[in-house]
Amino acid sequence: MTDLNAIAQRNYETVLRRFDEVDTELTLKHCATEVVEATIAYNEWSFFDNKKKRKEEFENELADIILCVLTCAAEEHIDIEKAIHRKLDYNERRTD
Repeated sequence: MTDLNAIAQRNYETVLRRFDEVDTELTLKHCATEVVEATIAYNEWSFFDNKKKRKEEFENELADIILCVLTCAAEEHIDIEKAIHRKLDYNERRTD
């Protein structure tokens, strides 16, 4: 299984090298723009002929969203794997 906390830390360190600091609020706002970009990429993938390239663009936008979230988790010292499992369990209980 992928170690999301390790990926969060790795990306956090990359962001620090680029910007000298991580601001959670600004990162969340950036994440919101990535969601918009993912929506556009998805629509282009769904409706155009060059599906392979368009699909990769959509995949990249989804990855950008995930990396933004992981960066926030690292900045705030959140065990994102624990949080995800907690929410998975919660969502599963809601189906009963």
